Amino acid sequence: MKCLVVDDDPLTCDLVESFLAQIGGIAYCLKVNDGATALHLLAAQAFDAVFLDLQLPGIDGVSLLKALPGKTPVVIISASADFGAKSYQFDVVDYLIKPLDFSRFAKAVLKLKNRATTKPDPGENSLFLKDCHTIHRIDLARLLYIEAQGNYASFIFEGDKPIMSLMTLQKLIELLPSHFVRIHRSYIVNLRAIRQIEGSQLDLGPSQKKLPIGKSYRDTLHEKLKVIN
Repeated sequence: MKCLVVDDDPLTCDLVESFLAQIGGIAYCLKVNDGATALHLLAAQAFDAVFLDLQLPGIDGVSLLKALPGKTPVVIISASADFGAKSYQFDVVDYLIKPLDFSRFAKAVLKLKNRATTKPDPGENSLFLKDCHTIHRIDLARLLYIEAQGNYASFIFEGDKPIMSLMTLQKLIELLPSHFVRIHRSYIVNLRAIRQIEGSQLDLGPSQKKLPIGKSYRDTLHEKLKVIN
């Protein structure tokens, strides 16, 4: 793994680097103490994991989260749990509270590795989904969006009946290719199915209902679409 540690405390940076060395499997680990430097590095190269403090000089950790390219895997390391619930809107892998504990840190690294191995290859165009006692092959090219309905997820297709599965959107976004993006706490959409966006609504065509875009998801959606102002 190629890792980036972003923390204004050099001792924390060194501790994270030491923990990673003990776990092994690390190609290299870069350490920076401010958000601006981290942003330049992230724009220049891809990292398999970013260990991010929230309290940073200049560009803080929350602003950096919003600006991260693509689906960069992030583990937050913070002295406070205040941002814990909100952080999962950004699909963070884990949230660690300082002072860091090695066994807890090792679990976070395991989550990082599991996500890397379960994420479909960009070339994959299908997945298999269990619905009660039936296993369905899902053609991702025909999948328009996924809607959360209680503890279930409803898979919506063009010209075919929906398929329901007992699965959370949080888990699904980890398994789907990168052109599927969460746009609301209740919706994941296939970017390739979007016809247009009007204000805070997303249009998938005349035969489909308009989907709402949550405020906290709007910037990520526009970044994914590479919207030109």
